[in-house]
Amino acid sequence: MMNKNKSRQGFAVEAMGTVAVTAAIAGLAAVISEFQSLQITSWAIYGLLALSLVVVWGHAGIFSFGQGAFFGIGGYAYGVAAINLIGATSETFSAVVIAVAVAAVAAAFLGYFMFYGKVGDVYVGIITLATTLVLFTFMSSTAGPQYHIGEALLGGYNGMTGVPPLSYGTPGEESNAFSPGELLVFTAVLAGLVTLGVYGLLRGSFGRVLAGLRENELRTQLLGYDIRFRKLVVFAIGGAIAGLAGALYAAWAMFISPAVFGLQQAALVVIWVLVGGRTSVAGAFVGVVLVDGLASFLGGSGGNATPIILGAVLIGVVLLLPQGLVPAIQAGLGRLFKETKEDKVTAAAETVTEASSRYAGLPVDAGREGGVLEVVDLHKRFGGVTAVEKVTLSFTEKGVHCLIGPNGAGKSTFFNLLVGRYWPTAGTVMFAGKTITHAEAHERVRRGLGIKLQVASIFTGLTTFENVWLAAFGKLHDSAAATGRANKILDWLGLADRARDQAGALSHGQKQWLEIGMVLASEPSVILLDEPTAGMTREETLRTAELIKELGKSVNVIVVEHDMEFVRHLDVPVTVFHQGNVFAQGSLDELRQDERILDIYLGRGGKAVA
Repeated sequence: MMNKNKSRQGFAVEAMGTVAVTAAIAGLAAVISEFQSLQITSWAIYGLLALSLVVVWGHAGIFSFGQGAFFGIGGYAYGVAAINLIGATSETFSAVVIAVAVAAVAAAFLGYFMFYGKVGDVYVGIITLATTLVLFTFMSSTAGPQYHIGEALLGGYNGMTGVPPLSYGTPGEESNAFSPGELLVFTAVLAGLVTLGVYGLLRGSFGRVLAGLRENELRTQLLGYDIRFRKLVVFAIGGAIAGLAGALYAAWAMFISPAVFGLQQAALVVIWVLVGGRTSVAGAFVGVVLVDGLASFLGGSGGNATPIILGAVLIGVVLLLPQGLVPAIQAGLGRLFKETKEDKVTAAAETVTEASSRYAGLPVDAGREGGVLEVVDLHKRFGGVTAVEKVTLSFTEKGVHCLIGPNGAGKSTFFNLLVGRYWPTAGTVMFAGKTITHAEAHERVRRGLGIKLQVASIFTGLTTFENVWLAAFGKLHDSAAATGRANKILDWLGLADRARDQAGALSHGQKQWLEIGMVLASEPSVILLDEPTAGMTREETLRTAELIKELGKSVNVIVVEHDMEFVRHLDVPVTVFHQGNVFAQGSLDELRQDERILDIYLGRGGKAVA
């Protein structure tokens, strides 16, 4: 509840600030000159364009050079629609709506092929830049009269002329164009509404999921979220905002040319965002005002040195204020007016509580749906190398089972086949009686698999509470219920006193327990753990063993492990892998009597392996 109230208070502050700035700009429109009105209007328009990148890159982690492309698409769509419709409708608001829709669809179309095609982050930047430059080349070659859409001539390199300004009126009557002051007020109000919408989106559950996606894409997927769909949605939203900015720009300039698709425009958007702050909504507008204002000032005095001076400013901001100007100011004010922290929940006594009593009873109803995980004749080859061969295993509904073997035995590959990070060359993976051989990782999680990786895969930039909340929300789809579950699990893990701390500040063992808690939050019936005690102290290892044994009372836990002391302490059935095959099965004491296994682990050459 505390986090919910904090989020509401934060949104209230952001909303009041947005309304105050919008009202101040609207008030200025009555006293400043037409030239100043037009200049401030251009800053608001470019601020919307920068805001689209803040949403896509700053909050979803998708680096895009394509915001300029959607800006240009919106501008051209407005010009075409306004020229063809204003004679019938006497207004251009419908053209703005059409422009936003066209840009959003274009972004969704491009995003679908990138995200569902599993294009890497670097290649997303390259593809979006290439798309921008292709549009620049194409639009520059549409100079002939044959290149038109209805009455709108595309104009080629010279651009589309005769674009109607923003106008209002009723059909059959003469349209009324906005004056510079009216255009400023309209643009400021519209930008304020979009800003409020973005603040609300980012403060809600959707924004929290986006933060998780930005921090750790793989873990977000392993919590059951369809990251491809989330990326597609936010990319389309960013395209719509950029398209709105493009429509307003075309109406403001009454002209649009291929220059909007140029490399300079694409780079400027990134510069604005870096200067203002990649994650700051307000920073999008601040960056535009500072960079564009400085460029305008230097235009009269800087001459040819303007690009050099702007480049120096950008380098200085990146080096000295890597988070951007607005986040740096906010951090400074936060330190200056730091509120007295609430006394942390005293959990010192909790951390020294006997592990066996602490973990008595799970805090969630995990394993209630049941489910047997089994593989049949599983093979996995990488080129000419066989990593897993002819593996057939079945894991019962409850209890702990360990997979051991020397390095290169195929354990990790087998684990990744169960997780869904790899698909088998041949064979079948079954869960709860259904085939999941080629199911995506998030689909397996939704069906009841819980997955913990070897290196703690958490959201280091988010709080400990937010980590578990995201995991719970992925299952419950209810913010209040997710909050309750997150608090229960943190208390059960002994991490309640660290709930408001960044997860990256936790110790190594606490990070591992946190990830197990995140897995548990999704109510799995089968939990897959890859070397959960790697790097732990002996005390942490023993505590983790007790935690896993308690999990095994309710769910099926499959552990890949190297630490034989940890496996001995678990005292559970063990499967030995060797050269991609299941070599032996039984209890650890039984396997320790097998000379063949000693040969495998110790590399003894004196005895032949039977």
